Amino acid sequence: MTDSGEEQQILRILSWNVNGFNRKRNEVLRHLSLLKADIVFLQETHVGPDRIYSTGSVKIQDLECDYNMAAFTVFKGNSRGVAVLFKKNLGCGGFSVKGDLKGRFIIISCQIWGHDFVFINVYNSNEEKIRFAEFTQIVTHIPPSAYLVVGGDFNTVMDADLDKTSNLRNRSHRKSFDALQSFLETLSLVDVWRCLFPEVKSFTYFDGKGQSRLDYFFLQSSNLSSVTACKIHERPKYSEKEEYISDHAPLSIQIQTCGPKWQFDSCLLEDKACMEHLSSTIKKMSQINTRKKEYLWPGVKVRLICEAIVLQRRLKLSRCSDAIELPREVEPMDQGGCPGSESSIEVLQTPNTSSQSLLNFLNHLHQTGRFDDIKSTLITVLTEPVSRKEILVAVLSLPQSESPTEDGLTVHFYKHYGCKITDLLQAFFNQIFDLKPIKNAVFESLSQDKYDHTYSYDIQYHCSPMAIINVDHKILALILAARLNGVIKHILNPGQSKQHTSVQHCIRDQTPALIISLKLDPEALKWPYLFNSLKSVNLPDRFTSVLKLLLMTDHRSHGLRVGCPLTPLLISICLLPLVNSINCENGSLGPEVQGETLKSVINEDTALVFLSNSNEALERFEKMLIDFIETSGFIIDEQCSEVYKAGSSGLSLSKDKLKFFKRVDDGCCGVVQEKMFVDPS
Repeated sequence: MTDSGEEQQILRILSWNVNGFNRKRNEVLRHLSLLKADIVFLQETHVGPDRIYSTGSVKIQDLECDYNMAAFTVFKGNSRGVAVLFKKNLGCGGFSVKGDLKGRFIIISCQIWGHDFVFINVYNSNEEKIRFAEFTQIVTHIPPSAYLVVGGDFNTVMDADLDKTSNLRNRSHRKSFDALQSFLETLSLVDVWRCLFPEVKSFTYFDGKGQSRLDYFFLQSSNLSSVTACKIHERPKYSEKEEYISDHAPLSIQIQTCGPKWQFDSCLLEDKACMEHLSSTIKKMSQINTRKKEYLWPGVKVRLICEAIVLQRRLKLSRCSDAIELPREVEPMDQGGCPGSESSIEVLQTPNTSSQSLLNFLNHLHQTGRFDDIKSTLITVLTEPVSRKEILVAVLSLPQSESPTEDGLTVHFYKHYGCKITDLLQAFFNQIFDLKPIKNAVFESLSQDKYDHTYSYDIQYHCSPMAIINVDHKILALILAARLNGVIKHILNPGQSKQHTSVQHCIRDQTPALIISLKLDPEALKWPYLFNSLKSVNLPDRFTSVLKLLLMTDHRSHGLRVGCPLTPLLISICLLPLVNSINCENGSLGPEVQGETLKSVINEDTALVFLSNSNEALERFEKMLIDFIETSGFIIDEQCSEVYKAGSSGLSLSKDKLKFFKRVDDGCCGVVQEKMFVDPS
């Protein structure tokens, strides 16, 4: 472990097929001490049974070196076997070890530095391949907050063009690859090396037929941003002879679990050479032809930070970070020019119709009874693939900021490289729209309490690539808010283009009434109430799923976040049941204006309620409000919720009535009209 900051903690994990541990023990341990790994995955340890340990058991021992805890699977003295080694003073606890009877994998759960980890070390033997469909069911009950680290020798190449030099075809490879790929997709695991270096050829296995990359570290896409390095090391030789210790090269990964994340320094953008190099990296990676383009952007972010640290050191800037080593195969800084201007943003597609035109069209369809066409239009508007224009508009609308983010990239970076990263972001966001639910058998549920705030934080969202509130999160939230804003009025009041114009008549005619402005604190909202409200307005399932994913990124938080562009729109939807209850009340709650009984209006995140000049109306409203608060979890914002008396009201408000509302003196209704009741159409 190396601390580059006072509280920064970086875990170094190494994987190495040693092709026999006991007979070359000293050489293996000597090289491990040079590489300074905290945790080591070993494959082909060739540990067989003895008087104490039988075949299929797990052998726990202290190696009496840098590693004081090692867990070995016991199989045969000449084949298979895996082990996980833990460095001294690592502070591990809560160990749970499960080994394969056939020596092909070991699963260890533990806590390190206050974080849950699940380590899975795999040797996918050619003699007896792992059945990954069954293996998936073995990997159960993983804590939602845990780092899942899967590594080892899988005896399978992931990319035939990049991961091997031999042209020989292996007929059994396709079946092995498909099974492994299904396992990775089920657990939302990504190949860390290939995510960071999608254009690089580098190998971990060497024989007379050629070279291959068979050794991997897989992390869940949601944890990719915690990676600070991934390296294929040189194949080590014996200390006293020229022979190699193994036919495999070690592979290492670094994960930052705590401490300040290195942040992209905007000063780098002022250096022409740095700017051109980073632009070249983005361009090369965005043009890569891969089946998994959605994983390019998370990998690009980590790669850019790694390269920026190297550039920053070259420029001798004041701040420093832990060493991030780039592979030998990475090309030196590209001195070529960067085409185009960073500040010129092209209009990449024909502008969409305005929100008002769309609203009028939806209202027309509703009035003519064409409900299937309404559904089709809503699905198209809300769930169509994210466009490059939407991304650019969202990026440009972000408030300028250089504040630290969890993945290290600032708003300033996005604005600077906006036109270059749209393709990468587009594939990344559209992957989120295409997420498929994961089988519930894989992970245990977070909570059985249906009213808990973490309710519905299910497998799909746990494995989501949108795992932290960063600039990507803000961009997608803006895109979803813009789409929802275009149809929200139709959702709340279908078929009515102009709502409640008689509100202005109420104010102007000074009809005796109480006018209540109800403002709510979004952070107390209960998830079940929100999701039931979304369901009640028939939003497309696909759009609702993305909303859930985005809202529950930080599953530790309660309710909606203040400042998120989606929050006012979602509060409007949550207010709809209350407003419907008021409007459907058999008695006349509100005053009569020009033959119409006026009761309530939703204005963004505020409900406006109109009560007739009677204690009976007030009592009925109070009961509805209490039921709504108890069910939804909302808390009334006492600072922004107000009650007005319009016209010649003889109703006196006792202290126990509407106690959460500020009283506004008579005669202030003109202010209400100006702020709240101007018809937006």
